[in-house]
Amino acid sequence: MEKKISNLDNQSLKKGESVSVVTVQKGKQFLDYIVSTDGLSVGSIVMVPLKNKIVTGIIWSKSFNKKSLYLKKEIQKVLPFPPLSEEIRNFILKISQYYVLSINTAFRLVINPNLKLEIEEKNFYYELGKLEVTKITPARNRVIQLMIENQGNQLSSSEIILKTGVSKSVLEGLEKLEILKKSILSPKENSNVKINFNKNLTNNQKLISYYLIEKVKSENYSTVLLKGVTGSGKTEIYLEAIYEAIHLNKQVLVLFPEISLSSNFYKILKTRIEGGFAEWHSGIRKKAKRIILKNILNGSLKLVFGARSAVFLPFNNLGLVIVDEEHDTSYKQEEGIHYNARDMAVLKGYYSNATVILVSATPSVETWANVENLKYSYKSIEERYGNAKLPEIKIVNLREEKIPTNRWISNSIIKKIRDCINKGQQSLLFINRRGYAPTLLCKSCYKSVKCKTCDFNLNEHKHFKSLLCHICGKKYDYPKICEFCGQKTQFISVGPGVERIGEEISTFFPNANVQIISSDHFKNIDELQKIFDKIISGEIEIIIGTQIISKGHNFPFLSFVGILDIDIALQGGDLRAAERTFQLLRQVVGRSGRFNISGNAIIQTYFPDNQVINALCKENDEDFLNLQSQLRKIANVPPYSRMVALIISSENYSKAKNFAKQLAKDLLFLNNKNLEIYGPADAKISRIRDKYRIRILIKAQKNFDIQTLLNDVITQRKCPFNLDLTIDVDPFNFN
Repeated sequence: MEKKISNLDNQSLKKGESVSVVTVQKGKQFLDYIVSTDGLSVGSIVMVPLKNKIVTGIIWSKSFNKKSLYLKKEIQKVLPFPPLSEEIRNFILKISQYYVLSINTAFRLVINPNLKLEIEEKNFYYELGKLEVTKITPARNRVIQLMIENQGNQLSSSEIILKTGVSKSVLEGLEKLEILKKSILSPKENSNVKINFNKNLTNNQKLISYYLIEKVKSENYSTVLLKGVTGSGKTEIYLEAIYEAIHLNKQVLVLFPEISLSSNFYKILKTRIEGGFAEWHSGIRKKAKRIILKNILNGSLKLVFGARSAVFLPFNNLGLVIVDEEHDTSYKQEEGIHYNARDMAVLKGYYSNATVILVSATPSVETWANVENLKYSYKSIEERYGNAKLPEIKIVNLREEKIPTNRWISNSIIKKIRDCINKGQQSLLFINRRGYAPTLLCKSCYKSVKCKTCDFNLNEHKHFKSLLCHICGKKYDYPKICEFCGQKTQFISVGPGVERIGEEISTFFPNANVQIISSDHFKNIDELQKIFDKIISGEIEIIIGTQIISKGHNFPFLSFVGILDIDIALQGGDLRAAERTFQLLRQVVGRSGRFNISGNAIIQTYFPDNQVINALCKENDEDFLNLQSQLRKIANVPPYSRMVALIISSENYSKAKNFAKQLAKDLLFLNNKNLEIYGPADAKISRIRDKYRIRILIKAQKNFDIQTLLNDVITQRKCPFNLDLTIDVDPFNFN
């Protein structure tokens, strides 16, 4: 692949020249404007008139339009940031090509117009005042704690907002209470980011960190897979690479699949690095995000870490990209614009001449295939840090050890939990299912209660005292009569969720401190962090959780993990089912025994000979990856071929189906030997939010440029206004 897609270097421009501008608005991709002042260059971020609005844009190139200049409008304003580099613009162009998007849409991912970069910040400086007050909200408390940590220093209002995520009104309230004192003096500038190094790395950790440091020093693109067993100190290893990049005055991006992991990393950074870093995810307020974006553009922000959307942030001087838990499916955006943040991180590193580190205890088959093909280098650490040992895994064969009716937990697991409580240790029960029960059946006709707007069974949630659709999120009261048979009858709860397991545990251990952890059981990230703090301190004896508990957490008293009701996942039907289940179970089991107590796990299953179970017990992760890779190669499915899904949706089923048939005919008419067309067919979940869904799946040879062909077909066969067409390149979800 050629790195320079087109001539996008930062050419200087003169007043009166005609230029092509890409705006954040939908519509025509390139619009011509007149340069209104000297000193601009290609890549400058500008404000331009468009119809009756003033919108953000980027000068993409000199104009090729030779028409009379007087017909063109002038650029209204130039924003005070360095021009977006050629590397960023090549990245934007590649995003649009790869995911079959307009340039405008790709640019909007990089510069979110809702953040309003044109707003000029009014900055004040604060120091700590008196603390004899009673009205302390959680938001105010975050500010107070930050000021205490920085006592003796002045902090700007933008810096406080950036680090705490509070609004301006919170600062104003603290000022009225005289907790904060406003100052007109600015604090002394400190351009040096101070770092406190960890001097306790093992020899193996040091060797790998030296290797990564040399990669960063080279200032050339490379991707490295850092594979390490759970608890091996992978974070400590890549922190060394981060320090080196900052020392070289380079910018760093670190991605996490979950906000809770991002917050854990923030805690680590607070003890290691003074200044120059920021967190980015959906929980960060708009104003704080605007400040972060401006500081990234002006180069003052050296390290940003957060969720998948951070991959699009416009770093002009990027030296290192880290994707933690690179295998995690949360990196795949499934709403709106479909993209894979891990793949975009590698692409970003490529165009920025930066080092990319993919980190995982259980790498994805896609990443493993790139290691096999020598596209990525590979470093592995096979032992846990310090004296900690990997947990011992045992199997409970449910065909032999029968569980009584209306129970879900085997006697072996109950006995193990009792032993842990007696020793003052913690147990974790893992079931990857929210709520009380996944299905509610009519006792008369045995039909399940469904969502009225989605083709999906409602899940019973006793926590909410209602039924919940896990697709659209709509809540329902418990039904009084069956909508199918009309009988006023009882309904049967089928299958267990975390709440049902919690109910069962309470019958065995009525005096134990039990904590259920799923996305339904905390309001925000702060509340979740308080739950984790209780676990870390040893207040909780039994944890019952979904996959939110499965990765990145260090619980010093956790010695036992019990895996429940995993058999459905083991029998999953899509090409990644075995891989995903293996990754999830390895991560969950890896929560135990990470410190000075030994860890062990029990997996209860009806399929003890399953390949996933065998691989887990035998610790032969690489053999499992090699087997999955070989199976994919034989079947000629990704990563050894390409897939694109087209999802056509509409409130009118006939219109959606007819348009899908036309698209499929257009593709079949090409008679291209590189393509296989499947469908159109009703999607597995055939209706979501009152819209019917039809799917077409395209499989192409590995090196075939399917996007260009698809773009041509879709351009010629425009989607009607009352239909939605979603293009999912490299689909993960086949629903």
